[in-house]
Amino acid sequence: MTSIVTSILSSTVGLLWNNARDSTAAKLKDGDVTDAKIREIVVRELNDIKTKLDGLSRKDLLSSYRFLKEGVDFLSVSLDKSKLEQKAVMNPTQQERGETSKMSDDVEFGILSAALELSQAMGKMKIHSDREFESAKDRFKYARIRATDAFCNEALNINDRIFAAKLRIASEILECLDSPQTAITGCLSFLQDLHSLPAIREMFSVYLNGGIKSLLGKVERVENVKSVMLINYILFNLNFKFSGTFTDRVTWTGIIELTDRSFNPILDWQEVSTRKSMGDELSQSPKQLILDCKIYPRLSAVDSHGNVVIGEFVGDNNIKVISRTTAENKLVKLPNSEEGKVFDQGIAGLAVDKNNNVYVVRWLKTRTENSDVESYVLNVLDENYNVKHDARFDFFQVTSPGLDVVWITINRSNNIIMFKVRDLHIYVCDNVGQLKHKFEPNTIGVTRLGISNKDEIMISSSDSTAVNFYSEEGNLKSTTTLPEGHTVHGVAFHYVIRKIIVLTYVKEECSCFLLCYTETGELETSTIFCKRSIELLPSITSHPSGAVAVVREDYITFI
Repeated sequence: MTSIVTSILSSTVGLLWNNARDSTAAKLKDGDVTDAKIREIVVRELNDIKTKLDGLSRKDLLSSYRFLKEGVDFLSVSLDKSKLEQKAVMNPTQQERGETSKMSDDVEFGILSAALELSQAMGKMKIHSDREFESAKDRFKYARIRATDAFCNEALNINDRIFAAKLRIASEILECLDSPQTAITGCLSFLQDLHSLPAIREMFSVYLNGGIKSLLGKVERVENVKSVMLINYILFNLNFKFSGTFTDRVTWTGIIELTDRSFNPILDWQEVSTRKSMGDELSQSPKQLILDCKIYPRLSAVDSHGNVVIGEFVGDNNIKVISRTTAENKLVKLPNSEEGKVFDQGIAGLAVDKNNNVYVVRWLKTRTENSDVESYVLNVLDENYNVKHDARFDFFQVTSPGLDVVWITINRSNNIIMFKVRDLHIYVCDNVGQLKHKFEPNTIGVTRLGISNKDEIMISSSDSTAVNFYSEEGNLKSTTTLPEGHTVHGVAFHYVIRKIIVLTYVKEECSCFLLCYTETGELETSTIFCKRSIELLPSITSHPSGAVAVVREDYITFI
């Protein structure tokens, strides 16, 4: 615990300000950094009372910082008295200056990160309420109020208002150590205020879209964009740790409305993190794994732990299990066929059931004494990847080895639902691969498959412009039509937020979207997920435990 509190204190001591800035800065209202620079040039010759106004407008920031530091001091004493984990010893030194100096971005992020770390640690412990702890909460409260006042001061430029936002958020997290959910509610509400500033919207528009304005004020803009992204990162992780709402990337509350689109700092993380100007600070997105090898998105499924099981497309007899926490690969070799010598093979379909059993459909080309035989076989592995069952699908005919896709999913009764490309039927088997029945849906050319929370079979229409819902017996229950221009490329049910997530592709925009529908088929949100390059389109997969993953060739996104 000492290292955590020391980290917070060292960060707060580093929150020093640079008072040497251009004479018009305090008069500038909301506007992008470029706009601010342009207006500074225009009014540079004006003789005003800038120096006095500058001191008055920044007093709330300075007092907020002072209250925050005092709160940390009291908290340190309280932790020391409570003997939580270890004796919290803090002996900070403050460098007094007539003029404050600008702190670095890593220090700004440090106070938020340390506050989150402390909040997580305190959430596991019983708070020792004593005079020092109550005094600490009072100081954090005053720090939050003063930071809010500073944030609302239109005389401050956008740099200072972003810094005020950081002070405000850090103060509230620390003020509510004994009630993280309270901090989450306040911080997420405040985050919307931050994102609604015209300056923030303009700043992200210029940064993402470029143009003449992007050539001016570039360094400041990069730092400000990074700051806003990191604020979202901290709050997303805090919310994911302590709250059951808005924990997925699709419904993240911190949307920034731009002129031409909506920007989701969590879902659209890579649009910023991949820029060279951002360095390494934003390299790993929240709830995302960047892979060091190419995978085949369609042959993927997620288990209850969030690990992603990947099948080898052709030539190999293996599956890979990618750890959600480390991105490390575990190679699992499938059993050899007993039907003859295999001289060609590949995985055609893959799924994981509610108990983490793995179902792998393979096509095999075997050679016997009399002839060559092409067939589909099912291997069922338990959660430790040991073989439980093997079966041969005699009702499937191999027409194009290596090209025939077998879509497979498992319902809550552990029945296997599947169909094969160029086949007009949906097949329902038990959990050992024995055919129970089949039906021909009203649509022909089904391309995507999923299971709803009602155990209804979700399949795309013949033209992929709608999702049809069938009972296991083959009765059409309902149809959800997509917005114009969208085509279905994946469908899954998100069991945590109880929403239907449809992965779509819009050809005109060369982009993939995530459409979030209610259980009754009402569209709630439409969020751009990625631009398509030359790579394969992504695939979406979910698990009844709540894990949902969108899989691309080189990275996996958890929503």
